[in-house]
Amino acid sequence: MKRLFAATLLLILAACQSAPKPEDDARYVRLAKVVGEHEFTELERKQAEANRHSDTHVGVGLSIGGGSGGGFGGVMLGMGSTMGDRHDRSNEPPQVANGANRFTVQPLNSDERIEVMSYGRYKLGDCVKVLVGHPTEFPRFFELKPGERCE
Repeated sequence: MKRLFAATLLLILAACQSAPKPEDDARYVRLAKVVGEHEFTELERKQAEANRHSDTHVGVGLSIGGGSGGGFGGVMLGMGSTMGDRHDRSNEPPQVANGANRFTVQPLNSDERIEVMSYGRYKLGDCVKVLVGHPTEFPRFFELKPGERCE
């Protein structure tokens, strides 16, 4: 049983390693030009801060077990909290309350307009690399690789 579990785990890890990074997946990454920017006011940022979800989470668990053949049964109670915990937010979309702005970009050779939230600083006409339409990732910008440019 342990060998089957280990083999399955190795297959899952191999599948995860072979998946392309979002910024390297040509199906969802496009070069685009910045055609608009909305810089939020302090009032809008304060409203966004007031409407933001709470970072407070509390969980309680109870487990009851019994033994067979005269074995010992037991009870386990557990509690957890993430109040005040700092967790990695690098995979979360940029937030207005934290200083993000909304950029409108137009992919090359397209009339499509895409809005992307970002902490970055871009000017009208800048060439950007944008992730759009991905089923599990939010729209975002990536650094241009050497030789990539909008023409």
